[in-house]
Amino acid sequence: MTRRQILKYFTVLFTGVSISLYLFFAINDKYIQQEKATIESAKSKVVLRLSEEINKINLVLESMGFFFENKRKTSITQEVFEKFTNPFLTQLYGIGALEWSPKVLDISKEEYFRRTEKNGNNPPFILQMGPNNKFIGSERREVYFPIELLNPLEPLRDALGYDTYFESVRKHAIDTAIETTKLSISGPIELVAKNNVSSGFLAVKAVFHPASDSVKGIVVGVYRMDMFIEQILASELKVLDIAIYEKGDNTLLYSSGEKSEQIGKKSKTEVLPVELKAANHLWEVRFVAKAQHLSFPHAYESYVAAFLTLLATFLIASIIRKRDNYNRRLEAKVRLRTAELEESNELKENLLREIHHRVKNNLQITSSLMNMQKRKLSSKEAITALEDSQARILAIAMTHQKIYQDRDSKAVNLYEYLVDLMAYQKKVYPSVNYNIDCPEISIDLDHAVPLALIVSELVTNALKHAYEDPAKSNQLNIEVKSYDGEVELVVYDNGKGLPKDFDIKKASGIGFEIIRSLCRQISANLSYESDETGSRFKVAFANKAEM
Repeated sequence: MTRRQILKYFTVLFTGVSISLYLFFAINDKYIQQEKATIESAKSKVVLRLSEEINKINLVLESMGFFFENKRKTSITQEVFEKFTNPFLTQLYGIGALEWSPKVLDISKEEYFRRTEKNGNNPPFILQMGPNNKFIGSERREVYFPIELLNPLEPLRDALGYDTYFESVRKHAIDTAIETTKLSISGPIELVAKNNVSSGFLAVKAVFHPASDSVKGIVVGVYRMDMFIEQILASELKVLDIAIYEKGDNTLLYSSGEKSEQIGKKSKTEVLPVELKAANHLWEVRFVAKAQHLSFPHAYESYVAAFLTLLATFLIASIIRKRDNYNRRLEAKVRLRTAELEESNELKENLLREIHHRVKNNLQITSSLMNMQKRKLSSKEAITALEDSQARILAIAMTHQKIYQDRDSKAVNLYEYLVDLMAYQKKVYPSVNYNIDCPEISIDLDHAVPLALIVSELVTNALKHAYEDPAKSNQLNIEVKSYDGEVELVVYDNGKGLPKDFDIKKASGIGFEIIRSLCRQISANLSYESDETGSRFKVAFANKAEM
């Protein structure tokens, strides 16, 4: 496995794992944010609902106070009291009882006993709390606020006649209600009924005589703190643990879930205290979210998404692995086939070079045989014909020589061929000077042999017929230009020129017949110009090797 493949697999796996982790935490974070929103909503509702309930208590006690203020002449019976207060008991959360306690002076205590005994509301005595939470007769005091009417009655009948003004916390709440003429809430107290002791508080409202503004009595709402909080905040307590303290002296009023000291040990980021105005008290409400709302959600769909992403990642990696193995096998086959083709091509090229070499050798043997034949001839015309044929054979032989000497055996270097051709002609016609202007051009094999014969015929024709005086400065030039796959070859001399009636299309010499035939073969365009300063032949053709 290559380093690049290792990097590719690592990238795929890293990307897949990263996406899997992102989806896992993103989905769980959605639930975390939902839990945070739930916690914040619960915090807001706690204060709102407590405030609403305290306002409701105030309205209920004001209604009760108004009821007693307007009952001037007749006493209110227990039945009437229950009928009036029953709707309030169903509307108020956590209410333990609603009470009416008239103000009784010590000097008018006997009159109070006669009235209550006559109405059948109360036993003819006033009670206070004694040892072991037992009711006993009250000590003598200047003022009493005994419980005269009570709803519900049966479970709390023992509390009838109990002096609400006896205990200091209750007394302070009553005094505050009288002084402020507003709702007063007591501090934490012990509620006692049938030997059951529980923590609670009183909501007190003073009732005044309409004419004299003197205190007529008090209406009281009795609450167990735990029932009050847990009924009002039933849904919020599923989310939060709550502790309520008296703001001034830090007295604990209520604690749910964790112990109050455990809530107090929480960091400030976990416990966010909120102040709540509860009539004449200032409560501090402390919140701590329950553990299940703070723990990591571990949402089912997050595991499903992570698993599916990882599965898809490994499937993709497996597919890539299989594809790489297939490509590796395919590349091995391609390399093997390429090597075989290269070997085959090299063999073919070697064979082709060998063929060109043998053709060249055979042509040279043919030329040698013609030399032997030429030496036995006496006819000048026959000798000339053989020499012309030898020149043509030599041109072909030189072409094959250049082909097998070329590395790829697919083209002939035109410049090198022209140099070799002119070197041979220089030996035959030493009085003529040669000039070659040719760039490095390769001629494809289809054009090489015909072009070699055309050039040989043009050069041989010029050397034979253009120059009358060998002593003069005889010059033969070959100029080659190449552009856009087109090659233009020009052969021109400074000889006597062609006859005025010369027409290359009608020239009957075998040389021009060969030239015309070969030009047609390679689709070359042949043109010429001639005057007294010399002749100029131009061959233009398309060169496939340059395309």
